Amino acid sequence: MSSLLPKQNSNLDFDEATQKELGKFLESENARMRLQQSIHTFTDLCWDKCINKISNKIDRGEETCLTNCVERFLDTSLFIVKRLEETRKNLS
Repeated sequence: MSSLLPKQNSNLDFDEATQKELGKFLESENARMRLQQSIHTFTDLCWDKCINKISNKIDRGEETCLTNCVERFLDTSLFIVKRLEETRKNLS
């Protein structure tokens, strides 16, 4: 059974270019995951806030509420990111 497990350091020594490529790939995948989590959070929060009754159609008021809700969250998220970047620059 132990022969099925990879030995430590076997085939795990990547050259610098491969390491950089892997790093970029992982960074991209993490960003994609964070975006998906944000979309899921926005959907849950805005749905709970704006949808009063379940039907086969969203009425105009619910649609407006959903649009405003998501835009508010996006604006707030962008504001926070910009503010954190400014703070980081000022500390450097």
